Amino acid sequence: MNRNHEHPLKTLKNYQGIFHSDKYGVYEKLAKIKGIFWCPCMAHVRRKFVEAEGGDPELRRRILRKIRYLFLLERVAWARSAEERLRIRQQIEQPILDELTRMVKERLLAGGLLPKSNFAKALNYYMGLAPYLPNYLNHPDARLDNNVAERGIRPLTIGRKNWLFVGSEDGGRATATILSLVQTCRNLKINPQEYLEDVLRRIMGHPAKRIAELLPDKWLAARNDATL
Repeated sequence: MNRNHEHPLKTLKNYQGIFHSDKYGVYEKLAKIKGIFWCPCMAHVRRKFVEAEGGDPELRRRILRKIRYLFLLERVAWARSAEERLRIRQQIEQPILDELTRMVKERLLAGGLLPKSNFAKALNYYMGLAPYLPNYLNHPDARLDNNVAERGIRPLTIGRKNWLFVGSEDGGRATATILSLVQTCRNLKINPQEYLEDVLRRIMGHPAKRIAELLPDKWLAARNDATL
């Protein structure tokens, strides 16, 4: 497997809904598919400006301050109902985001920046995402950042060198499937070891056409029904 655009395009071509990610080029292609609402990660945007120590120090501080306000407001919004979350976003966060975009755009138009400076790169990174950054404002389940997914894949990233030795492409796919099941179990508050031990004992005698019954969510529902 590699990082060619064809793989995520093939995997997600029929996907409909909210999509969180960084600014990898293929995601911009996916954003143009009808029914996909791309929400780029503001944490990645912030990191670009944190690393851009040169350039315009005062503007950099103002930009980072406004991004900080957005994250603080999101902390409040996620403690409220979905309806209240949308109200906070659209009435309070949207003007801040609009002002942030205006500041970045005006600085780029003013010119005088070293093209390869980190500050210029940060400004251009932001403007490349500007048409999509407001998307989270209109969907209560969308987020300002991609940190939930980043935390989810951190164990894979930390163990990346270990995954080089799964033996073959088929072994890699099997490993990816198991890791996906384990992470799904964690999200559903299922003990992954208990789930895997039970499924592995039953799978050889389970009808192939009903294999979906062994997926974590269905397994949990069946387990809960059995205890009623």
